[in-house]
Amino acid sequence: MLHHLLPIVALMSIITLTGCASNIHWQAEQQSLPACLPDHAPTWEEFSKSYGNYKHSAQTAVAITLVRGMPSFFQARFDPDQSWVQPHIVEAWHPYTQSIANRLLRHEQLHFAISCLLVRQANLALTSEDDPHKMLQLVRATAQRLNRQYDKDTNHGTVPEQQAQWEQDVEEQLEEVTGLQSPNHTLATAKIWP
Repeated sequence: MLHHLLPIVALMSIITLTGCASNIHWQAEQQSLPACLPDHAPTWEEFSKSYGNYKHSAQTAVAITLVRGMPSFFQARFDPDQSWVQPHIVEAWHPYTQSIANRLLRHEQLHFAISCLLVRQANLALTSEDDPHKMLQLVRATAQRLNRQYDKDTNHGTVPEQQAQWEQDVEEQLEEVTGLQSPNHTLATAKIWP
């Protein structure tokens, strides 16, 4: 296991849980109230367009919340109003710039996938004896730390080998945790990006 996945392992033990586009697949949930909204990897059409003078070309915002009910559960919600992309990225017409846009989209989608992975793990671990508010704080802090590490390791998606390794690791863990949610679940094969 790679060092960047240690926070996931740490989260699991703390809460007592006893460029090639064909490599990542979204693991859809088989539940009526999904832990991730949307229950697919966001596309550029779901991002706001930003005309500001920003350091980066895109940003993904995910709100992690506690949904009260019977039972209560955590949810990662993609925020299209706070998620943005520079218009020149998505309006690319040249094959080279389209390739850059596709790599950037995969990078941004994985930010969402990391948060979804952590939320799904936390939902599996949540019991009636747990303090859901403390657990929510832990999940948010872990997601923030892990997403920062992801950007650092991949230099915001510009180091192909590291990007591919993160994609593989997150995909494998999403597959595992989604399988744990539904033992008879057939794995989804929809690509995480077009």
